[in-house]
Amino acid sequence: MMGDPTEAELIVQRTKIPPHYKIPAHTHPYTELITVISGSYWNAMGDDMEHDVMLKPGSAFILPAGHVHRTWTGDEETIVQATFIGPSGATFVNPDEDPRKK
Repeated sequence: MMGDPTEAELIVQRTKIPPHYKIPAHTHPYTELITVISGSYWNAMGDDMEHDVMLKPGSAFILPAGHVHRTWTGDEETIVQATFIGPSGATFVNPDEDPRKK
């Protein structure tokens, strides 16, 4: 990780995500650039969550601040890089699905 996620500065964070891992619908208070480093990474955006896309290594997408999205991985471990201006944060649409509480 580059930067302090508790501060209002540039953050570059790589995250290793296990196979078949689901991150429920949530928002961030900042715009973020997501780059897939390895594996396959699925993303669904918006209120209906019906339009999803699979991203392969080298793919990148931008999530606007406050935009509802959910993500999940495919059959293999996935590494993604998030770039944003901190501080870091996520608000889950259904607070009971927040994986940080498990």
